Amino acid sequence: MKRHQLSRRTMLRGVAGGTSVALALPLLEAMLNSNGTAHADGTALPRRMITWHFGNGVALVDPADVGKGNRWAPAETGPNYPLTPQLAALAGVREYCNLLTGFDIKASSKHRRGHHDGCAGFFSGYPFIELPHAENSYSSKFGGPSIDQVAAAAIGDQTFMPSLQLAVSKRVITGEGPTLQYLSHKGPDQPLPPFFNPQEAFAALFDSFVPPDDPTKGPRVDILDAVREDVKALKLRVGSADKIRLDAHLASVEQIKKQIETLPPACTLPGMPIETNMDIDGAEPIELVNAAMVEIIIEAFRCDLTRIVSVQFSGSVGYHIFKSLGHSKGHHDMTHDTADNEAVDQCTIKTVECFAVLLNRLKETVEGDGNLLDNSCVILGSDAASGYTHSVFDQPCIVAGRGGGTLRYPAEHYHSPSGENTSDILLACLQSVVPEATEVGATNADGDGYSNTPCAALLA
Repeated sequence: MKRHQLSRRTMLRGVAGGTSVALALPLLEAMLNSNGTAHADGTALPRRMITWHFGNGVALVDPADVGKGNRWAPAETGPNYPLTPQLAALAGVREYCNLLTGFDIKASSKHRRGHHDGCAGFFSGYPFIELPHAENSYSSKFGGPSIDQVAAAAIGDQTFMPSLQLAVSKRVITGEGPTLQYLSHKGPDQPLPPFFNPQEAFAALFDSFVPPDDPTKGPRVDILDAVREDVKALKLRVGSADKIRLDAHLASVEQIKKQIETLPPACTLPGMPIETNMDIDGAEPIELVNAAMVEIIIEAFRCDLTRIVSVQFSGSVGYHIFKSLGHSKGHHDMTHDTADNEAVDQCTIKTVECFAVLLNRLKETVEGDGNLLDNSCVILGSDAASGYTHSVFDQPCIVAGRGGGTLRYPAEHYHSPSGENTSDILLACLQSVVPEATEVGATNADGDGYSNTPCAALLA
């Protein structure tokens, strides 16, 4: 019997409240070729990019001797590298996590201003542009597009949403310019505000779930009922495995709705300056919001609604507090007090645990003959090696995922012997989603962020 084939753009359709609605589908077997390595029409499976930022770097090895470096990477290099306590949460995905150390942010060769150099230089390859700052300690904007927006400019027109910007902690500094306030930038004067509220991010991707006249009412329940007849008809045309995937997809959408609805009311866009933002008992629900954002990313990728995502887990000079660790002091302040070094280390471990939630979910989610992590490139970085030193040399960096087969797997720990340019990392990552890309970053009087040589240690 001839195998039934479906277009990747097939959607479930129905009517709810007199309004036509549509629900995107995950990748089904009927949409693939016979061995699951490409779409049925021969086009390749999509590749994705995620940039993931956490602020203020990591703890010092010895607060009495800052020259000993930071607590992050093991001394051993190569494959099967041992996981330090800071990286222990990555045990289930270590084979996907290329650990890159000893690199230098050449885009900040003049080292003008700690966190600004680290964020703009690492995530764009452009030296930042200084802004007037008479009333602030410093202010700047990105000197060019962040790497996620370079990718979005090339492939964003292939999906419903060119890119998705998310943030977890609301304790983001707003007084030192766009460089520290936002992670994604189309250009020097085009920062892209993220969604802090998972419900609003969900609505942006699945707008049929939210009444457009009153988004405060939450996700609309009857959308799933509206498409059930279309689901029944589709099940008559696909195999048993796809029937299971359809049911799992609908259950997943319903679960995300429930998860979002149960988040504390503190999970909202701050309408006031950061320092007066109200939370439940003074606490941000960081772990809950992170988990909800991860599920939104998974659904967005499964349904190919976007292929480019940025996640500002915590901001540069961020004052997030991990109440779950018993902390009461802002993270940035802790990094500037050597007496708090152990608490900073606890924050690093918790941050990597939250990052691991994303990687594990990508790995668990089947796509074709592999999983979403096989077809993704996830770039973790910070804005400093350590908030105490403000150094931008040897900042934390992980490139996770196989990038559709373009990135090294099994992963390794590579330590650059010569302080290679972090822009080389960006170019290798960009080429995993935009193979024709030949360069990233730029050079000016304040730094040399240009690269046309992808990091060889990252390439498959």
